[in-house]
Amino acid sequence: MRSAILAILLVSIASVCLVAQTPADAPAPTRVSNTEQEKRLTKRINPKYPKEAFDAKLTGEITLETTIGADGKVTGVKLYGKGEDLLVKAAMDAVKQWEYKPYKVNGKAVPVVTYVKINFKVGEQ
Repeated sequence: MRSAILAILLVSIASVCLVAQTPADAPAPTRVSNTEQEKRLTKRINPKYPKEAFDAKLTGEITLETTIGADGKVTGVKLYGKGEDLLVKAAMDAVKQWEYKPYKVNGKAVPVVTYVKINFKVGEQ
């Protein structure tokens, strides 16, 4: 019984150690300007103007800090600044589906962080 508990404990500790090492092994994303990264966009899904926001005539620019993996797929999106919740959700839902040509440093694809701006104006659906 003791050996079974000890084995489970050792497996648990090993798992925690492996998980703790993973982020340190991953390269930090390279910051890339939005104009540079926009040139690399290969798949863009336009956000849907939420009906409630449109009816309420909510407008605004939503700025998202976007992390893109070495494979060119969006891996993270978070709001940078402020925005109406309905517009933020619509912008995030769209940007999460975007894809880019991989960004390379010294010939190797690397993850990047950039800013994406989405404008919502009444009259544009």
